[in-house]
Amino acid sequence: MANRTLGGLLLAFQFFSSIPVHKEISIKKPQVTAMYSLLPVVGLVAGAMASAVIWLMQETTDIGPLMIAFLLASLLWAITGGLHLDGLADTGDAYFSYQNKTKRLEILGDPRIGAFGAMVLIFAIVGKIILLAELISTISLFALSVVPVISRIGLSILSATAKPAKTDGLAAYFQRLMDRRTILSAMFAWSLIVLAALFIFCGWAVALGFSAVATIATLVYKKWSDKNFGGVTGDLLGAYVEGMELLLWGMLLFFV
Repeated sequence: MANRTLGGLLLAFQFFSSIPVHKEISIKKPQVTAMYSLLPVVGLVAGAMASAVIWLMQETTDIGPLMIAFLLASLLWAITGGLHLDGLADTGDAYFSYQNKTKRLEILGDPRIGAFGAMVLIFAIVGKIILLAELISTISLFALSVVPVISRIGLSILSATAKPAKTDGLAAYFQRLMDRRTILSAMFAWSLIVLAALFIFCGWAVALGFSAVATIATLVYKKWSDKNFGGVTGDLLGAYVEGMELLLWGMLLFFV
């Protein structure tokens, strides 16, 4: 049991972050299930590092919130190695091509970035920096740092509930191996922990706001992916993470 848990945790960092894991790990059903069950830990590490950067910059320097936001966004993207940004750009190219599902899936698999992907990418990068700059001095560090955890909870839920749009690819491979019931049970437990922590540190309004927005957005995104792509792929899941973080940080503006 301990080996499965450790293996799953290392796989989560190996596949969903740029943090080096110099260990060969078996990729079988127990490890893949543990990987998705522990995926919020990757978000927890990212959030903790983000909070540390904000506190350090505010306490030891005189730089303004815009520069702090730039450094913070750069750190978060560095932790993932740009993995989710790449998925967002590919999703933008595919969706705005206005082609049928088959052609959109072909565009998703194209490593080149097009005009629409570039525009979506610029919007996401600039939008995240602006949002963080607006929030850094006015919202609690916990509210800011818990967002990457929530986005990974949603990523695991989508991976366990949405059908794969393609039979090949890493996401489809993992979906065939995972134990969905175990993952969903783990995400329910993670959600309760996050909700309780938000209630304690940020109040009931923020806790309920995050819960409602994340739940509705995940359901809508799943339906949108089914309609436009026939399911989810690794790129679509990456786009979900970036979009969810933008959405939740944007929601916090109502509490400033």
